[in-house]
Amino acid sequence: MKIKASLLIISILVFIFSCSSGKNNDGKAARNIDTVEHNIPEFEVDYPETQYGVEKTETINRNLGGILITNWILQGAENNDPFMYFVSHNVVPKNLDKLIKDDPNQLRIAFQALLTSSAAKLGGTDFKFAEIYYSDYSGMESICKVFNGEGLIKSRVYLIEDNIFMISAGGRNIDVESVNRFLNSFKLK
Repeated sequence: MKIKASLLIISILVFIFSCSSGKNNDGKAARNIDTVEHNIPEFEVDYPETQYGVEKTETINRNLGGILITNWILQGAENNDPFMYFVSHNVVPKNLDKLIKDDPNQLRIAFQALLTSSAAKLGGTDFKFAEIYYSDYSGMESICKVFNGEGLIKSRVYLIEDNIFMISAGGRNIDVESVNRFLNSFKLK
């Protein structure tokens, strides 16, 4: 039963974040959000100052009960070295919420699946995980190599009441201090 539940969690999270690129099936940015109830807890995060702007995208995932996935992403390149700073939010899908309530260990499995699936799409390898907390909320941090070892992605995911927040930063030849400043700046208001 635990293996089945773990596979379901992994499938749900891979599907959520594979659909969270801010694009509809037709490849266009999702801007029209029908009538989905969605209250994002107020938060702040300090993006680095660059010539690029932060783009907000929203995608409704109807296959997971119509959850709204909201992303804020800053991406660009300096000296031909790509970078990204990223925050994503969605409400916990009901299936996942039930699994976590039935077996709290499933949260750790869900966090690892979420962190791995999002970075693997960018070629992430050699993952390292650590359990972390934001206030009293459970979380997990991962770090992995990208760009054939010339870069990294460091991410954190938190379960904050019935909300999942994921904060990530990385790139090729990226300044690790910039990544850490960004991740450490995340705060609920």
